[in-house]
Amino acid sequence: LNPTRSPEPTPDAPAAEDAEALLLVRAMIAAAKADGAVDQAERRGIAAQLDAAGLTAEERDFVLADFDRPMSAEALAREATDPMLRARLYAAAFAGAGEVTPAERAWLDTLARALRLDRAAVTAIEGRLGA
Repeated sequence: LNPTRSPEPTPDAPAAEDAEALLLVRAMIAAAKADGAVDQAERRGIAAQLDAAGLTAEERDFVLADFDRPMSAEALAREATDPMLRARLYAAAFAGAGEVTPAERAWLDTLARALRLDRAAVTAIEGRLGA
């Protein structure tokens, strides 16, 4: 008897969990880059998320390319298909920004509007993260 092997996942079709992890890291990068610079604390946070996400080398390279061309707030919001993901996406972006500069605050506000998060939701998310 030959045991049946489960098919290997294709790199083009990441599991929903992997796609979500990728999106969250991309939000962190975009928020960190909103003021034009990524400081050491922001880099450490993003690197930790990349390590925790368990991405393949190809997926990691794809995400790291966002340092050169980060996603817009609107593009990120289009990828967030449900309310929980929208909240997690905003939380990841807020965490990625580290010490929030005025430019990053403006970008986060744009992201919150694009995600259709009201002020109370934003305040609650930021409060949980220690803002």
